[in-house]
Amino acid sequence: MRLKQLLLLLPLLLVAALPAKADQDYVWVNGSYSTVSNGYGIGPYGGTLTSGSTVTPTQFFCVDFNDQISGNTGWSANVTSLTSSSSSFNQTRQGNQTFYLEAAWLINKMLNPKNTQALDIQLQWAIWYLSLGKTDTSFFDYASDVSWDQQALNAVDSGNLGFSPVGWQILTPIGGYGQEFIVPGPGAATPEPRTIVLLLAGLAAFLVLGRKK
Repeated sequence: MRLKQLLLLLPLLLVAALPAKADQDYVWVNGSYSTVSNGYGIGPYGGTLTSGSTVTPTQFFCVDFNDQISGNTGWSANVTSLTSSSSSFNQTRQGNQTFYLEAAWLINKMLNPKNTQALDIQLQWAIWYLSLGKTDTSFFDYASDVSWDQQALNAVDSGNLGFSPVGWQILTPIGGYGQEFIVPGPGAATPEPRTIVLLLAGLAAFLVLGRKK
């Protein structure tokens, strides 16, 4: 009799287990990044995100200064939507939605293809400064960090982010290894890797010279 009851309950148990599994992805970082500042790689970082059987090339934005990683490495991560209820952020490292909305605002600024490299560096350091919750004036580029973080907080407090947070995901490592990342939503712009831009520019110049000859 008990076996029969367990068999009847099995489908319900499987259905209940599916959401938990769906909220975990596998992050693989291939070691690529945009540039270097003060000895640290500035995002976005290149790699892939595996969800179920789907592997997607992905650009990751780091919101975690405390933990260090190396290239060509990966880890499992809990997935939290940026638009989740407040209680869902308990599984993240910062534990509150406001921080991630502020970080997303700064990342959205980084996605502007018209940015200079110097501006992207400022924005990344502002995110890292925010992740530490510091007020230490010895931190790298303190003045601009505080300025950008205040602008981000003002945008969140006013409810005027300037972009849709729908589809944005927070990837929090499971276990002791890995960095916490944010992946922008599908409506966000994708920054062009500078190496590819320079390569295409060089190719275009070569073709123009060839035609002139």
